[in-house]
Amino acid sequence: MPAADPQVIVGAAIVADGRVLAARRCAPSLLAGGWEFPGGKVEPGETEAQALVRECQEELGVTVRRGARVGADVRTATGAVLRVWLATLEQPDGPQPQPLQDHDALAWLPTDALASVSWLPADWPVVHALADLLASAEALPGGRVGGAVRVGDTVRRPAGPWTPAVHDLLRHLVAGGVAGVPEPLGLDGAGREVLRFVPGQTMGDAPSVPVEFCSPGLVADVGAWLRRMHAVGASFPAEPRVWRRGLLARGAGQVICHHDVSAHNLVLDGRGRLRAVLDWDMAAPGHPLDDVAFAGWQLVLRHDLDPQQEAAGLGTLADAYGTDPLGVLDRVAPRLRGAVAVMRRGAAAGDHGLARLLAAGIPEATEHGVQRLLGRRDDLARALHR
Repeated sequence: MPAADPQVIVGAAIVADGRVLAARRCAPSLLAGGWEFPGGKVEPGETEAQALVRECQEELGVTVRRGARVGADVRTATGAVLRVWLATLEQPDGPQPQPLQDHDALAWLPTDALASVSWLPADWPVVHALADLLASAEALPGGRVGGAVRVGDTVRRPAGPWTPAVHDLLRHLVAGGVAGVPEPLGLDGAGREVLRFVPGQTMGDAPSVPVEFCSPGLVADVGAWLRRMHAVGASFPAEPRVWRRGLLARGAGQVICHHDVSAHNLVLDGRGRLRAVLDWDMAAPGHPLDDVAFAGWQLVLRHDLDPQQEAAGLGTLADAYGTDPLGVLDRVAPRLRGAVAVMRRGAAAGDHGLARLLAAGIPEATEHGVQRLLGRRDDLARALHR
């Protein structure tokens, strides 16, 4: 008689924010204390994909989305075959995994610390394969939410419920001839968004903004780019979409705004001029002057220049966009306070990226900046008139 097919055990290498979930067994006693990828046996009449989703719901209380295979089949001591798959949480900002069955602890391990726990023997080959897979990614500096890595000529970033709307927007802008927009390439096996890598100079992790990131030429480039981007974004479909700020439709007088045009998210060419604007996670419907005001704060007003220099920079930005600089100035404070409200609301709802901004003290620093700006508003207005 032909030998029966071996029992298949599926495991989930759940990846989130550059970390991998490990689960510590508490039963049976022979396996207690060992760490593994959560999962279990494929039941009769069940596909491996169905088994993976079911096991994660039973063992962790979460729904996962299956990605690519990790490594090869591994024979266990009982003769079963272990197959592990990359996975991501279906709702990254929803309920988090909990040890519900056969486990007494969970750990999110950084990718450079996968060997810091005692994995069960059958899981070690998969750990090594996973480490090799993740080691091909080069962490990218810049941005403030984090998590971007470069793999070849692509960039991989944590995705969220807002990613489909953002990718549709990017395709719309590219088709409309807006330069400096990263090309979206979908999702990878780990559920991360994939974008075409844009070469050039970025601010990286510099503690203060380099002078070339607030030069008059670059400020003018940003104003002209915003004008073009808003013109094309105004024709993006107006129906409600899920954005990072929630379910929003484009209202009257609104366009799709970037909402985070800052030195952290700019790419410069070899002449110090604008090549691209990155980090579109906060994109959503909004009033176009909000984008201009935020850029004015980030590139001109937050650097403690004298009023004449600030007025000149704000005038350059407004002229390039085609609007009144005084209107931009008076929109900065409410725009910044709105940003603080978005950060706090998102962090309270479980948005880990926005929670990191709160932990870094960004809301407090922003409010302090608003107070300083309001204290010199009249001086700036007079300088603009001159």
